[in-house]
Amino acid sequence: MIGPEANDGAVGPDPFAPIEASSRGASVLVALAGALSLAAVVTGLAALAGPLGMVAALVAHVKGHRAGMPMAVVAGLATIVGMTVVLYLR
Repeated sequence: MIGPEANDGAVGPDPFAPIEASSRGASVLVALAGALSLAAVVTGLAALAGPLGMVAALVAHVKGHRAGMPMAVVAGLATIVGMTVVLYLR
């Protein structure tokens, strides 16, 4: 169809719109991500604790906490270090 009847005015949601999320609990998620990052390095559970820390930090980032994305990077590096330690010590 050509003309105004081709588009009935229904526009889908903007995929690039910022996510509306409450910032409540973001600090707890950052602290949880830090604890999981430490657990990824110290314990032998880097394959489990590291990605969980990254997810918690990314959720805190989406909620608007300033330390969310840096903590996600720290959790990723802690995962790499923890898995390297597990690889070389076993």
